[in-house]
Amino acid sequence: MDKEAKLRELIGENLAYYRKLNNFTQLELGELLNYSDKTISKWERGESLPDIIILHKISTIYGITLNDLVRTKKVKIKVHRIRSKSLITLMSVGLCWLVATICYALLGILLPELNNTWLSFIYAIPVSMIVLIIFSALWGNNLHLFLSVSVLIWTVPLSIYLSIDVERLWLLFLIIIPLQILTILWFIFKRGQKRDH
Repeated sequence: MDKEAKLRELIGENLAYYRKLNNFTQLELGELLNYSDKTISKWERGESLPDIIILHKISTIYGITLNDLVRTKKVKIKVHRIRSKSLITLMSVGLCWLVATICYALLGILLPELNNTWLSFIYAIPVSMIVLIIFSALWGNNLHLFLSVSVLIWTVPLSIYLSIDVERLWLLFLIIIPLQILTILWFIFKRGQKRDH
């Protein structure tokens, strides 16, 4: 086996090692990098290698150096990034619901004659989706981004519909249909881009 093949094999082993150490599936890593899981598999088997920019991106995701990807000795790293991201996201969404609960309680105490204080929970849904959209975009999770945008598209008009008593306001929901179709097309386009890599 020549030196180039050995190097490809070593880098492939290290790519697989650090991916598993960070609790990523090939599909999840592929989504972060905009590559297919088949491409990630080829890299890990040493059949091909990503370019230096992608290797740098991978090392940044794993919190290691480029040198760590070509060393025979594996670096032990603390892996809490995935859990931290999930925890940060959940805490941020939880904060939205805490604010909604506080608003509901305060309105119930200060303005007991209001009958629709429960709407604070309805408003919390689109606000939570905005938070999820931000974190999904930040961490490159296209599926979560798609789902969050879809829920946002439907809950904003729902919030308006439940808040305002206007005849024929249900027509507002007709606007959602083309928006949802555009969102689906965007998601399919992003998936197609990933397969092309």
